[in-house]
Amino acid sequence: MSQIFKIKKAFRVPFIIAVALLFVLLALSLFRDQSWEQILIAALCLVTLLIAIEIFEREFAVSENGLRIKKFFRTKDFTWTEITHLGVVIMRNKAYFLLTTTKGFYVFSNLLQNHTLLIRHLADKLGEEKVEVEVKSYLENPVERTSLVVLTWIALIIIVVIILTKFIKL
Repeated sequence: MSQIFKIKKAFRVPFIIAVALLFVLLALSLFRDQSWEQILIAALCLVTLLIAIEIFEREFAVSENGLRIKKFFRTKDFTWTEITHLGVVIMRNKAYFLLTTTKGFYVFSNLLQNHTLLIRHLADKLGEEKVEVEVKSYLENPVERTSLVVLTWIALIIIVVIILTKFIKL
């Protein structure tokens, strides 16, 4: 049985609401706004939609046989012997983990739901020689990434305010 780790719901939910509200803003801009504004909002809609698809597609699955990384319609499967190194870089409340394999390297952050459990699984399966000392010290004092969640809620509020001003103009 595999355990699946996805991006935190605390980030996914406001982000998808922001994407939906951007499409509402695009629909409102089609009635009255200038073409450059419509193009800009359409581009924002497209970019955020692609990011939302990536957010919902990205997952890490840990099983007895190995690790599966799924992102944006691509899936990579690794056996435990193919993973050669696990490292971490910590900047304030952001942690970036580097997973080196025989097929390349992969970077993921502490924005994953239960990321410490994922790191603990990886560290246990890989053994002492493949895991940096910093990863073990990180597991003793993990940091949570809340700034991106807060920024997403702020962006959501800004989009709502813009939509409300559009309604007032109509």
